[in-house]
Amino acid sequence: LKMGVEMSREAMTLQIIDLFVSVIGFIPRDAVSANTNFITDFDIIDDDLTCFMMQVKWQYKLNPAPARWAKIETIAEVVDWVLKEHDSSWHT
Repeated sequence: LKMGVEMSREAMTLQIIDLFVSVIGFIPRDAVSANTNFITDFDIIDDDLTCFMMQVKWQYKLNPAPARWAKIETIAEVVDWVLKEHDSSWHT
């Protein structure tokens, strides 16, 4: 069971990285990892970051509180958020 959770986390991380790279457009795929911080690593702010987060919301059908959303700065935090939201919605 744990293996399945780990695999889905890894797969989700790859999906989120691919989405980030495609939305931002100017960052090479191999420059992005789970530990990538949008702000400190690439100076991604404002419109680009909003566009990426909107794509995450749309693709994974999430409805985040703005305060929660504003605290997300890394790929891993996006993955945590998506998995947590999906986990809670799957059990309701």
